[in-house]
Amino acid sequence: MTGYQGWFTTEGDSAKLGWNRYAKDWVFTNKVCSFDAWPETREYEKLYKTPIVDSKGSSTFLFSSNDASTSDLHMKWMKDFSIDGAFVQRFFLALHDATRDHHLKVLKNMMKSGKKYNRSVSVMYDISGLKTDKDAEKIINDWKYLVDELKITSQNDTSYLFHEHKPIVGIIIAGLKDSPSNLQAIKKIIYFFKTDKNYGNCSIVLGVPFYWRTLNNDSTSDILLHDLVKICNYIMPWSVGRIRYDNLSEVLNIMEDDKKWCDKYKVEYLPVIYPGFSWHNAVSGAPLNEIPRNNGELYKKQIKMVETIKSNNVFAAMFDEINEGTAVFKLSKKPPNTSEMKFIPYESEISEDYYLQLLQKLSENLKR
Repeated sequence: MTGYQGWFTTEGDSAKLGWNRYAKDWVFTNKVCSFDAWPETREYEKLYKTPIVDSKGSSTFLFSSNDASTSDLHMKWMKDFSIDGAFVQRFFLALHDATRDHHLKVLKNMMKSGKKYNRSVSVMYDISGLKTDKDAEKIINDWKYLVDELKITSQNDTSYLFHEHKPIVGIIIAGLKDSPSNLQAIKKIIYFFKTDKNYGNCSIVLGVPFYWRTLNNDSTSDILLHDLVKICNYIMPWSVGRIRYDNLSEVLNIMEDDKKWCDKYKVEYLPVIYPGFSWHNAVSGAPLNEIPRNNGELYKKQIKMVETIKSNNVFAAMFDEINEGTAVFKLSKKPPNTSEMKFIPYESEISEDYYLQLLQKLSENLKR
């Protein structure tokens, strides 16, 4: 499975949110934006003219996640490259702001296209900003809405992801040290998804810090995090930015020990792999191409780790995350770099769909 943000909107689309997530603090010009990877756009049915002009003086164009044709193309790529489906991110902070309707539309479009291409869709709640019991109730009420109105847990006519006849729901990330969340509130959410008579009986994927087991580095030191892990079905340690070229041996040891812990407590281990990282345009002072892809070398090393520990499943971060440069979908080899704004260089030696090809090979190997 892959993670899917689906949060990009444009001037002129039906979301009427402007250049959401393309813009930086709502500013999008030839000098300012908030994304570091430029998508390859030749296959999109619908595109929108941007404020960015390339070095030849030509206009540039980008897609909107709000368009059903965008969801359809992305799901088609998932089928073409043997990706089983997408965890559609559902952001706690977006449950009650101006983007709520947009995210609902994206979820509906993804489910429709998932059915068309026989791909699975699952909701993954990003709980950044969740602090109180009242906040937990907002997640719970949103799930009730999705069940009642979108009928996502109906197995008769849906693309929703199930495990042993239980709908799978993701919750990320519990226990990050630099983004503290209320573990008791998260516990309330988990028990609702597991036990509620009308809306529960779900399988839970819990995203945790990469150093969740040792409760140090990026993780809270609160042992309650381990208790939460033990009552979930899958654990997903967040590796983005944590796996680097200089710590690969250490990371493999961590993953092996994580999996042993999970085997002991009968929790499925869901490793996260990512191709590279950059948020130069989004974060002032951040370097461009901070963790370079190097023609897929970092990704291939992570894939090898997944195969070494004999994981049954993989979470590919992320399908369309161009803000942090982790996107695995097709990227342009010729981004419109300007004198003030740079995009990560996409390697000329490989094709635009190279990372999708790597995922296809991994998928095929996991299913042998």
